Amino acid sequence: MQNLNATGAALSDRVATVYKELFSSLPVIDGEVVQPQMPVTQLSYFIQQALDRHYLVRLQFKSAPDTAPATAIGHLKQDTAGHLILKQTQQLTTIVAENLLRSVQRVK
Repeated sequence: MQNLNATGAALSDRVATVYKELFSSLPVIDGEVVQPQMPVTQLSYFIQQALDRHYLVRLQFKSAPDTAPATAIGHLKQDTAGHLILKQTQQLTTIVAENLLRSVQRVK
């Protein structure tokens, strides 16, 4: 029974990846849609909004050419020293360098 569920999950993941590749106007690398690089002012503005309004955000990080960019989802916070921190779960926290970001999107 578990093997059947795993096969079904793998198949649905593959269908989702093929759908993205076929119908996305943006480039897709290894099933990950590569968002365009946001200007620095726009990144700063979106980050500030996410901090002020406690939005759940998707961060996409810069990557080497022809490599799928890393993506993380969570809530942004700022510590007393001004470092950006992405709280993904109770156990997983990431320190974010603004200069390594490609895009910030609100997750609904």
